[in-house]
Amino acid sequence: MTASSPHPSVLIVDDSPGVLLSMHRLLSPHVSVQMASSARAALEVLTPDTALVLSDVQMPGMNGLELARQLREGHPQLAVVLMSGVVEENLRLQARELGVLDVMRKPLRSEELLASLRGWLSGGLEDAHNDVPETGPNDLMPSTPVLQPPELTFQEAQAYVSGINLLPGVLSSCVFGEQGELIAGSAQLPAQLGAYLGFLSSTSASLSTHLGGTLPMQAVQIEFGDRVLVVCPFGTGILTAVVHDTPAASGVKSWMRTRAIGPGQRSLH
Repeated sequence: MTASSPHPSVLIVDDSPGVLLSMHRLLSPHVSVQMASSARAALEVLTPDTALVLSDVQMPGMNGLELARQLREGHPQLAVVLMSGVVEENLRLQARELGVLDVMRKPLRSEELLASLRGWLSGGLEDAHNDVPETGPNDLMPSTPVLQPPELTFQEAQAYVSGINLLPGVLSSCVFGEQGELIAGSAQLPAQLGAYLGFLSSTSASLSTHLGGTLPMQAVQIEFGDRVLVVCPFGTGILTAVVHDTPAASGVKSWMRTRAIGPGQRSLH
């Protein structure tokens, strides 16, 4: 598991779905990205192509330092970088003793991260999109899309939610914004669902490129026993509905695809 692999991957480890989503959007145009929401999950998804692990320090269960310790023992050639909101000298000392390349302060700056990755991966970072995406002075931001869809308004979002709720089998529905915030719809759904759905939409869009597709992702349907989750890109946000069975979900998905994706709109990337 070294950076000499012809197709190196960077494994991002963070318990925040919002961070995973932002990191995936930033890095996926340049390098293969793997993701894990815990240190335990990270150990399970390692592959021979994993060239570098970029892990948060503070996570439930095993923290980033313990992950670095286990990686040093099991994969001594694998590069490891840690990130933390608070970077104290003691943390840097512990990380150095474990062979960690660096401890980066969160929130990360995209230009700093991409520049560092080029060095860590010995030039293995692809410049398919060449320019580093513009960011604010502090936050790690997703790459800028070529075509920006219109911003959602509460009235537009609420109109679509009202329409979905009239469909047979719909238990609840809502619209989440690009950053995972609830714009309109059911307050019964957990607030963090938006971040996970953004992550799902981004990952699904990336899968299209690996499958040889040229069209954007239109909809995702996931079945959970007697509940079905239907997700559809909607302007700059995500339209979602919880439906009570698969036959009803098919009708909901068809309704979403014909109405939510209209002129001037595109799926999320």
